[in-house]
Amino acid sequence: MSNIIDNLRQKVAGYLLKREISKQPHKASIHNLQTAETAGILFDATKPDNLKIVKELASELKEFNIKSQFLGYINKSKRDDDYIGDNTYSFVCKKDFGFFYAPKSENITRFIDTPFHLLFVLTDDFLFPITYIGSLSKAHFKAGRANIDNDMFDFMIELKKGDTIKELKKQIIHYLSIINNK
Repeated sequence: MSNIIDNLRQKVAGYLLKREISKQPHKASIHNLQTAETAGILFDATKPDNLKIVKELASELKEFNIKSQFLGYINKSKRDDDYIGDNTYSFVCKKDFGFFYAPKSENITRFIDTPFHLLFVLTDDFLFPITYIGSLSKAHFKAGRANIDNDMFDFMIELKKGDTIKELKKQIIHYLSIINNK
């Protein structure tokens, strides 16, 4: 019974999200690691290993003088004490969203409204709250894994089955470092 309700909830939420996207269509402007000054990193923080990978990404972006902000989604009803945010890292969970996944948290709204030059969406699986945030983000250039939500991204990486976000991060960094923005 719960699955039926969740499926119906996601269908209605998908409809509402498409309506919201149509009000503010996204127009990509290409950025690479040399032209970007800011980056938003949206990631699945449910797995503790993902936070380590994101911290590696933070240090890599610093080498390019890119200021970063991170928003981790924890696919649980509430955050554990392990996930305490600061000015750079914020963490949200299911309770930070309404029934149809509309954000209830100021952290989410602020992240969506920030016009990052780059947005990295680092997730292994489809998670509707991440799709919601990524789709509505005002970021100029959005990168992530293919087949998660292809409409959300301007730049997608196709990975083999079993590859993790560590490989996704590595591939995005590789390609964004060689993309020529002339």
